[in-house]
This record gives sequence, structure tokens and C-alpha cells, in this order.
Amino acid sequence: MYTGKQVHTYTGTQGNTRSKTGHRSLITGNWKLAFFILLLSSFIFSSCAPVPSSPTATSQFSAPLSFSTRDPNAILPSPFGPVTSTFTFTPPPTFTPTITPTSTRAPDTSTSLPPAEGTGAGSAPILARPFYNVYATIDYDAHTVEVDEAIIYPNLTGVALNEIVIAVEPMLYGGAFALTALSVDGIFRTDYSLVTHRLTVPLAQPLAPGRQISLVLEFNINIPVKQKANTFGWLSYQTNLTDWLPFVVPYDRSAGWLLHDFMPFGEHLVYDSADFDVNLRFAAPSSAPVVAAPALAESNAEWTRYRLNGARTFALSMSREFLVNESAVGAVVIRTYYFSGHEDAASKMTHVATQAVGLFEAKFAPYPYPVLNVVELDYNDGQENDGLIFLSSAFFDAYNGGTKNNMVTIGVHEIAHNWWFGLVGNDQATEPWLDEALALYSERIFFEYTSPTQLDWWWQFRVNYFGPNGYVDMQIYDATSFRDYTNAVYLNGATFIEDLRVRMGDDDFYKFIKDYAAQMSHRRATANDFFAIARQHTSADISDLIAAYFQNAH
Repeated sequence: MYTGKQVHTYTGTQGNTRSKTGHRSLITGNWKLAFFILLLSSFIFSSCAPVPSSPTATSQFSAPLSFSTRDPNAILPSPFGPVTSTFTFTPPPTFTPTITPTSTRAPDTSTSLPPAEGTGAGSAPILARPFYNVYATIDYDAHTVEVDEAIIYPNLTGVALNEIVIAVEPMLYGGAFALTALSVDGIFRTDYSLVTHRLTVPLAQPLAPGRQISLVLEFNINIPVKQKANTFGWLSYQTNLTDWLPFVVPYDRSAGWLLHDFMPFGEHLVYDSADFDVNLRFAAPSSAPVVAAPALAESNAEWTRYRLNGARTFALSMSREFLVNESAVGAVVIRTYYFSGHEDAASKMTHVATQAVGLFEAKFAPYPYPVLNVVELDYNDGQENDGLIFLSSAFFDAYNGGTKNNMVTIGVHEIAHNWWFGLVGNDQATEPWLDEALALYSERIFFEYTSPTQLDWWWQFRVNYFGPNGYVDMQIYDATSFRDYTNAVYLNGATFIEDLRVRMGDDDFYKFIKDYAAQMSHRRATANDFFAIARQHTSADISDLIAAYFQNAH
């Protein structure tokens, strides 16, 4: 059983080999300076410009890449399920790696090598945020993914960096991940370390502020069987890739690299906002599943391309049995992916999603992505990702024809995370209330404007019944139980926001919420940011509220 305390170490001289055929050629020796200049400049201009409408746009790479997994901490029962819930946590299996020699490939020294690490590949302007270019070949029936991932990481931290730290969440599932090659600015590297889910890549010279670096990872994912309490994995009829892509974690000048330990409740990951260019193909195209992806599909020769800008995650769900209910809010495509027998519930959920997007755009900020997917899953609860949320099949089963149910309330909660998590990020391990309390309170706003006669029911059903208590600023490592955590962070958090709204008055409160979303858009907000912006919109003294609900003063 994985406890978060076990340490398993890979070094660059260990790994699994695999056949290098087809698209596996990105770091095989023909890395040239011209390639990196072209690569970086095309990244820069494609990520800053509107997405082209042409369905035949070509990849920036002459060869492809691939990917896999989401959060093993996305395993919670509904925070508002029965008090007598028999839920038990099923952690990821213990990681027991099989070690074989790594690839023996060496860079081609017959041609000029790329510039030294951190030079930014010539004179290309620095990116506004990290960029991930991915080519993934998925064998749906064998439950494997072969991935090439290129990362352009700009150093926007203001300090020189001696290493790059990458989160590799599939490592938390036994034998799911095998890194076969890694290069930095085109130079093949073996001096990295991979400890549990932390990949550390030392730099030959510090990466100066205002410079950027290129990393390419080749890896395989053996998708595990999905457990009830996890989203990542495969079932006989559905496969989910959540937190499957290794990503550079945020760097904090006070705390260093923000990669926290796994916990059985709460979420431990912290993400920078990033741009994604993900290309997929299936080993058996004729029997490829229906794919729920957080961006619109584009044709890219044998690949299907998805471009998603300003997101924290890029999650996928696939099934040959998916049925789809579709609508739209302006330019935002709304889709519910469901299974036979749940037609009425899916229709309701699509309608709720259109209501929520329209309302939250007016109250918070424009919806940040081109697509919103609601995906049915055999799961304990709901789980957010950028542009894609999961909802328990049990919620669809229990749908009662109205809005007084978990499918609607938790569905709205997860949709709200596209603003409070996706657009406005935060440290989910140390300040989880910043996204969870706001997402829960967003449900209150939804009912207030769409079903005002049910608002009292919502407070009782979702909050008061469980007796909210505890300090709102609890970290995921502070709680002694799941109930303690949710009662404080979610429930007392929503109660605090209600009291704050009453103290400020509706007009000032909504001005504050809009300004908070605007100022913190694509950034990582802190409690200090939250309260500083709140005080800009009220002359009322809120110090007593903070003292009542928070352990730490702000």
C-alpha cells in the first residue's frame, strides 16, 4: 500500500527500453540549432496568437510525441454524502519497478550541437508561460501509451535555477511509468533522478531569469486498472488519462519547488498555467474510442490535434460506449459524455452546465476554455480538470428529475473549478480553501439565480447538515479525517464567504470576486492576495471574520 512515505529512486542510468519505431525520433541525434530556433519561434507565435481555424494545420514537429494520467488524490467520496458513509480509501498500489538498462542512444556529434542549456535557443523571445507539445500513441486495448513530450520552460521566477523539478504522477501507480530518454536543449542526459513522483534534472549551468530551456521526455505508460476511488486508469468500457503528463511544478522564491507528498484526501499538486498542444493517434484507428478532450479536435494528418491555452491540466477520457449530449454557450461547446440508460440525466446535466457557464461568466470572468465536458465515470464523487469534469455514475443513476440531487450540486461545484483552480490557481495542498470554498459557494450562487426557492434546501443539504466547523485555512496534512477536512475547508469555507458577502454588501462583493478573478487570472493566488483584493473593495472591517474563521491572520 502506497503511503506517501515510501521512496523509490531511478537515476538516469536506469529505465526500460522499448522499440524505437514510427514517431520515436525526437531525441535521436538530429537535434540542430536551426531546429530549436524554428521550434521555439513556432511555439511562441502559436501560443500567443488565436487558434487557427484551419483543420489541416501541421505540427511544429516533424515527428510525434505521447502521454498519460491524473490525480490519485482525486479519490474522495462526496464531501456531502451520508454521515454513515462506508467509504474506504484505496491508495495506488505499491510501486515495485523492474529495472533494465536504459537506451544507449547518444546525440549526433557529426553536426553542430544546440546552444548550451538555458540560452533560449537563439534569440527567440521568452514565452509567457510553459508550453507542452505532446504526441501520444494510444493502444486502447493493450492499455498502453507511447509518449514524446517536449517542454519549453521559461524562467519567470526572478531567480537563477540550478535544476528543474517535474511531477510524474503515474509513478504513484505500480509499474505504470517508464522513462526511456530525456534531453535538455537537445543534449541527451542521464544524470537525472526520479524519486517517487519527483523527477529532478540538474542543469549544467544556472537558468537565468528571463531565459528558457527545452526538455524532451520519451516515456511509456502502462495504464493501470482503475480503482473505484481513482480517476486514472482503465475499465473494460472506459479509459481515463488524468495527470498523465509530466509537468514542471511551480517554483516559489520562499518555498522552492512546489511538489508536495500524496495524501489520501485533498489534492497535493500545484500547477503553473501552461499552454498545451496535444496530438493523439490510436494503434487501431478503425476501432478508436470516442474521446472526451478539453479542446476542439483538429485534423493533423494521421493525428488528432488539441490546443488548450492557459490551463493547469490536460485530461482525457475515452470509451467506445460513450453517448454524447451537446449544447453551447456562445462559443463554448458543452458536452456530456454518458452511458446508455442515463439519457434524461445527461440532458439535465448539459442544461445545468450551460446555465452555470452563462451565469459564472457574468459573475466571475469569461469561461477560459473552448470546451466544457461532463464525463460520467464509475467513481466516488466528482473531480475537476480544465475543461473536463468527472461525475459519479451513481449520481446519474440516482437522478430524480429535478435539481435537488448530487448530480446537479456536485456538477456545478466541479464546473466552478474551471474558474477556481483552472483560471485562478492556488496551492491545493497548503491553501485548499481558495479553490474548494469558492467552488462550493459558487453552488450557492447558482441556486440563488436559477432556483431561488431551493436556496434554503441547498444550505441544509450541502452545508448545515454536516455542522461546518474548524479553521478554514487547514492544510490537507492537518486533518485527522476526511470529515474534519471537508467540514473546515469546504463547509466552513462557504460559511465564511457568505459572512464576508454580507459584511461587504452584494455590489462590493461581486466587484471583489470579478477583480480577484481578473488580477489572479493564470496566476497562483494566495490567501494574502484574496484578502488584499477584498479590502480594495470594502471599507468594512473584516478582521473579526478572519480571526473567527482562520488560524493565521491576514
